Amino acid sequence: MKRGNVISPIALFGIWELVGRLELVDPLFLPAPTAILAEAWSLARSGELFIHIGVSLYRVGMGYGMGALVGVSLGILMGWSKRLEEYLDPLIEMIRPISPLALLPLMILWFGMGDGSKVIIIFKASLFPVLLNTIAGVKGVDIKLIQAAQTLGANPGQVFRRVVLPASLPTILTGLRISTALAMLAIVGVEMLAAESGLGYLLVEAEHVFDTPKMFVGLLVLGALGYLWDRLARVAQNRILVWHKETTLEGKI
Repeated sequence: MKRGNVISPIALFGIWELVGRLELVDPLFLPAPTAILAEAWSLARSGELFIHIGVSLYRVGMGYGMGALVGVSLGILMGWSKRLEEYLDPLIEMIRPISPLALLPLMILWFGMGDGSKVIIIFKASLFPVLLNTIAGVKGVDIKLIQAAQTLGANPGQVFRRVVLPASLPTILTGLRISTALAMLAIVGVEMLAAESGLGYLLVEAEHVFDTPKMFVGLLVLGALGYLWDRLARVAQNRILVWHKETTLEGKI
């Protein structure tokens, strides 16, 4: 980890603790980090925190996984087939601007208050960045690379596997990374509105009794999970795209 990645959080929490210790701000509105850590320890010892984390991660994992699978598969087909894109693009552009949370009442009506409705909302939030980036990646492959492969005798299947797919991977993986953040945003919203467990529910429950430290525990856990998920996505991206990193400016300037 780079030094700058450590210094900025330490400085922030140091100033925050000082403000709390000196009571420059009412602790009801901004509790000190040590008070938040004490609350986090209490929630962890009781097991409540891990229950909420596990429920939220399950919902996010299911919804994001479905969004990634459908987005990449459909995006490749639409990027490869102009006719299919012409048929599906109007439908996609009608659905894409609808807020995932606006669909929540309908999803509850269809799938109930259980995990099904929440997974569908996260699926919708995750789908379109992956789908659009995949389409752009496939359509953005240099035609000269395809023509060169065809000149060397490659059949359509070989052109796709050895030219189109590798060339579009950087854009596809970027879409997958963008969707991780949107999945986290969606799970918080849906759990705050219609759930009895999960980190979003934890925030609402704390807000009802003015338990500010508990609210901050939920917020910091969400931030930490989002950060870790993004770091894992970066590691996977760097491992998959070693060849791409060596042919770009990344790491050279």
